[in-house]
Amino acid sequence: LLARLLNPAIRIIAHDLHPRFLSTRLAREMAEETGASLAAVQHHMAHIASACQEPCVGIAIDGVGYGSDGTVWGGEIFTGEVPHLERAAHLMPVLMPGGDLATRFPERMLYGILPDDETTTLLQERGWAGSDLRILEQQVAKQFNSIRSSSTGRILDAAAALLGICREKTYDGEPAMRLESVAWGVPPDEWDLRFSHMDGCRILDTPALLRTARTAYLRNRDEPHEIARIASSVQYNLARGVALLAADAADETGVSTVVLSGGVAYNEAIRTAIHDITTSRNLNLVTSPGYPLGDGCISFGQCVWAAGMNREGLL
Repeated sequence: LLARLLNPAIRIIAHDLHPRFLSTRLAREMAEETGASLAAVQHHMAHIASACQEPCVGIAIDGVGYGSDGTVWGGEIFTGEVPHLERAAHLMPVLMPGGDLATRFPERMLYGILPDDETTTLLQERGWAGSDLRILEQQVAKQFNSIRSSSTGRILDAAAALLGICREKTYDGEPAMRLESVAWGVPPDEWDLRFSHMDGCRILDTPALLRTARTAYLRNRDEPHEIARIASSVQYNLARGVALLAADAADETGVSTVVLSGGVAYNEAIRTAIHDITTSRNLNLVTSPGYPLGDGCISFGQCVWAAGMNREGLL
């Protein structure tokens, strides 16, 4: 409609990297009609592009987005500058049993991350039917109808499910927001973090983080204040791990600017922890001055990325 009203000279059409998005299909149709070039932009790189075009370390923490390697991303550390960002670190990819079903029922996410007897017993105690639990166990064991994701949001969902804060999502972002509400104002404990390497990237071991949370929960499940402390500690230590990955990447590349974007960054406790840890390493943490931390910045970031590609003759 806007194209018909304004009759612009369309030369470049930016769109999400996901090949099956309706917006991607529309972009292809428009390109055929207009002869425009297409610029596919990875979701999390668009987040960073919306906030900074200079050399930086980018932190993109959100739900899920189609990754450049065809897997599902959501907890990413990039280095470089637009339009040349490289994935330097990320959260450990974990299983989402049933795909999108794991976002609606976050206890599925919990089992996908910690598929062992302790989680099985916990789900049985909460009334999971034996047949449903067997299907879930088979999905994970055979990795059938399951995807792997490095999503930060899904880790928070699993934590909310573990603590009994949210067992079914009824609106977007509910498990993570309810976790944040329970944790509000409660000082966290600092837990040991585990890191590893995968395909040239440094990895934060999120199953180890949730295993620590589960141990604390099973020991203190009848004490509301302790549940709040565990919720606070999950948020803090997840943010701490992400911030340390970013700070190490900054040291390796010699840049001092760290960019933060993504819907999880709306969480004040997580955002504050990342700020405090990066600034303690003499880094400058920035966010987009004119666009939201969440997906409201994506279209602008896609345009910035496409403009950079065009400027360098990559289209």
